[in-house]
Amino acid sequence: MKILKLVIIFMLNLLNNLETFVATFAHRTYFRRNSSMEQDEQDGEVSQQQQIALRPGTPVERIIEEIEAEGFDAMDLINGSDDEESVNEENEEDEDRDNTRSNTVEIAAWILKQLHDCFEQCKTQPTYTFTPHRLLKCNYKAVCEFGEYPTARSGHRIIASESTLYSLGGYNPSRVPNVLRRDGCMLFQELWAYNFATNRWKLLLHADNSDMPRELASNALVLYNNVLISHGGTGYPFGETCSNDCYVYTIGDNAQVMRLGVTGDLPTAQYGPGIVIHNDYLYTIGGTTGFDYTCDVYRLNLHTKVWENVYICRPDMRDDPEGRYRHEVVYDGSYIYVLGGGTSHTVYDLQRIPAFNLTTNRWEYFDTIPDRMLRAYESGFPKPRKCLSCVQHTLPNGDIEAFITGGLQGDFSTYFNDIWKLNLRTKEWCKIVTAYLPRPLYFHSAAHAGNGCMYIFGGIEYSEKEVRRNCLFKMWMTIPKLSEICWDAITYYNNNLHYYNREKLLQIGIPERFVNRVPLQKRPRKHISDESSQSLIVTVKRMRSQTE
Repeated sequence: MKILKLVIIFMLNLLNNLETFVATFAHRTYFRRNSSMEQDEQDGEVSQQQQIALRPGTPVERIIEEIEAEGFDAMDLINGSDDEESVNEENEEDEDRDNTRSNTVEIAAWILKQLHDCFEQCKTQPTYTFTPHRLLKCNYKAVCEFGEYPTARSGHRIIASESTLYSLGGYNPSRVPNVLRRDGCMLFQELWAYNFATNRWKLLLHADNSDMPRELASNALVLYNNVLISHGGTGYPFGETCSNDCYVYTIGDNAQVMRLGVTGDLPTAQYGPGIVIHNDYLYTIGGTTGFDYTCDVYRLNLHTKVWENVYICRPDMRDDPEGRYRHEVVYDGSYIYVLGGGTSHTVYDLQRIPAFNLTTNRWEYFDTIPDRMLRAYESGFPKPRKCLSCVQHTLPNGDIEAFITGGLQGDFSTYFNDIWKLNLRTKEWCKIVTAYLPRPLYFHSAAHAGNGCMYIFGGIEYSEKEVRRNCLFKMWMTIPKLSEICWDAITYYNNNLHYYNREKLLQIGIPERFVNRVPLQKRPRKHISDESSQSLIVTVKRMRSQTE
């Protein structure tokens, strides 16, 4: 009996001090098979990697409560009591002693099982390694319940700041519209925010708390002076109602949306355009009404809110690019490059790229250079496509690279899961052979967080049939600063940083610029971080020692 008590005391102390327990078991519940997994099945997604869900932890004191909830007097059994000694002195019946011994054995076996589960849990999270040009899945469903993240969608747009990714709109034919509001809009009248540090989503705006637009499929989205600006888009059915409006979305705790009042020579109401901000002008290029396709150029003065017609394409009369939609645009300060795109039956190649000269306000063309590192039988150019995604980032030497992912050809029979990059200075293509999408994807969206990391969200996945997804992937496009890698490692091991107060994060040595990326909030009662911050401190020290 005394040996069993010692074993229990030892195991409880081990649980109380074990860093693995603090970092994993205390923050996790096991193999959740509830509404989240059911939703994944509805989305057509097998979520074997998402079976373990994180939640506020269970400290050792909670274990004692659970033991006592089973009808055992845990502290008496572990620590002993005067009552127990008196009973022994009075030679209580052997049956009572046997029951007590049996209960103690059960407690010891139960705690041992928790230790075993704790170590098994450790095996589910590999050691952090940084590798550029590798596609990783952001497993946010492990920490979010169903309803706390956006459902599967396509035709949406995402944009990112250094701390947050924003997703606007989208479409899913399986969605049940709200018939009580605005004629039952079939589109997602939603603005979601995903925090990179906490791996959690938050619904900022929706049709019930704001005057969200209806044309929220295949619009264009840009981040400007810490606000989001959307332009164009279509309602459902596609092409019946199109927009040429601009909406401004303020972000933060008190998010709002406002339709921008504009004047001047407005562009045609279209969807699928590309937009760029240059010298406080918003440039929009191309799009479709659902019947006609253009590659016209308009710009909006963001100070005066006046539109002006910059260039009307006439491909039948001069060497102007053909009309298109669902193309992507990139920008180097002098030119706006148009990548891919197409019509309902045509796609445009990525070898000879049209570029709009922002100085002369004329179109020019650039012949690109193929990837020379590919095998002889492989094409050195990405195949023509539309409904792709694209982001750009600037290298330390000033070169700008554009990364494209996925897309489809005009015959709706060829789909892509490849990733390519184009150097805008050398005009040379390079296929990323170390990374590719799990399955062909189109009508998805991508964004750059500003630190060299690309995020890809949603879209239609093709695998024998079309299935819309809400998967989020990330890929480092380059090797960032060492501080960014360290921060990525800290958030990899700790997704509960928002439960710590700001002073604690600064105290353990996290730079202020990274602390500012965490949406700090009040900690829930009995959270493990209330008891000790040892796990986070050890993680930071481990990162430092590894980098040294």
